[in-house]
Amino acid sequence: MAKYILRLDDACPTMDKRRWMKVEELCDKYNIRPVVAVIPNNKDPKQEKDEFDSSFWQRVRNWQEKGWYIALHGYEHVYITSEGGLVPFNKHSEFAGLPYEKQAERIKKGWAVFQREDIKCNIWVAPSHTFDSNTLKAIKEHTTIKIINDRIALFPFEKYGFRWIPQQVWRFRKFPFGVWTACFHPNEMGEDEFKDLEKFIRENRESFIDLKKLNYNKTYFMNVINVIFEKLYWLMRSLKR
Repeated sequence: MAKYILRLDDACPTMDKRRWMKVEELCDKYNIRPVVAVIPNNKDPKQEKDEFDSSFWQRVRNWQEKGWYIALHGYEHVYITSEGGLVPFNKHSEFAGLPYEKQAERIKKGWAVFQREDIKCNIWVAPSHTFDSNTLKAIKEHTTIKIINDRIALFPFEKYGFRWIPQQVWRFRKFPFGVWTACFHPNEMGEDEFKDLEKFIRENRESFIDLKKLNYNKTYFMNVINVIFEKLYWLMRSLKR
């Protein structure tokens, strides 16, 4: 039976508070513990949806107390390069393609914000999915993060010294097997998207899994399945284009 994880991207002090409150109420109603990708020091004008919220970090701490999983979502959410990195959904990045030293500086600054605000974080989520081996090296050397919520696979796995939770879709739909993370951007969600999300959660509540209960497959068989799925995924994506 398939298992599902909800991820919410682009939380920051200027997020759309009404939309985020709506998705928070939905999570509370069905006892969903999502991954929330928080931008430590937002400089992206596209994320300026509302007035600056001086109580934002207290809100993040409240999410943490509910058992939600807070992820480090880059540093400023501003794209500097035209590299796709290890997960090439996009050709723009805050990290991929930059020298290690510059990436490490950004990782350290973002991590310092979380430490200052008493945010317990064990997950990395890259803006636009774009990061490379230097990003992973900087995360490993300057944070205590052990989980990456990205990459195309059917099941969680271990690689490069991290645990990986795949993220493959941007809306929920029924699958026969696998672990599926659906990434939503509450700042951009319309009413129909909220309705569809609630309907899926209501009808499949028992299939949502808490991250603490995930198994990270190490067997050769599971690794082969993940590799084949990843290759097919990118092949189908290229054919659609």
